[in-house]
Amino acid sequence: MFDWVMEWPTWSIIRVLGIVSYLLLALGMALGITYSYRFWTKPQKLMVYRWHYRLTISGTAIGLLHGVFLYIDSYMPFSWREIFVPFTANEHPVLNGIGTISVYGMLLLILSTDLRNKLNKALWLGIHLLSYPIFVLSLIHGFFLGTDSKAEGIQYMYGGTVVVIIVLTALSFLLKGNKVKSARRVEIVEREVRQ
Repeated sequence: MFDWVMEWPTWSIIRVLGIVSYLLLALGMALGITYSYRFWTKPQKLMVYRWHYRLTISGTAIGLLHGVFLYIDSYMPFSWREIFVPFTANEHPVLNGIGTISVYGMLLLILSTDLRNKLNKALWLGIHLLSYPIFVLSLIHGFFLGTDSKAEGIQYMYGGTVVVIIVLTALSFLLKGNKVKSARRVEIVEREVRQ
């Protein structure tokens, strides 16, 4: 019934879907980090959030497709169990399991965002901060299991995404630190004015 699907170059599709999924998730995460920056106007902040959400949803959906194509691949097919149950794959069980956990983590992040108004803010933030370990797991899965990881351009892509996430996160902490310092200065000035 689906013989025509088996004629597709599934291995190439699997590789491309994995790389595109990773890139979309890295871009979505980068925008999510910048969302907290104070210099955005309200319309800009709304646009950043929309793109953050779109990229995250798209990256997760493409990641799921990446897994589905593993099932229909004729060269090295995976069973549904190997795809959906972490660490059960016959080939590279740990690295494949890390990929499965990454997808489950992304689904949890998306679900928690959809339920954000019903969750305690601290709980939602705690869940959302899981995006950092999920990013690292996705990186490990792609870099060590991806057959294209030896290509110089792919190595630059992985390295570039790591640098971007680290720099944006550091900048986020610096901006928050300046906000705290500014708030303290205002508090000190207000006390002096009252005296």
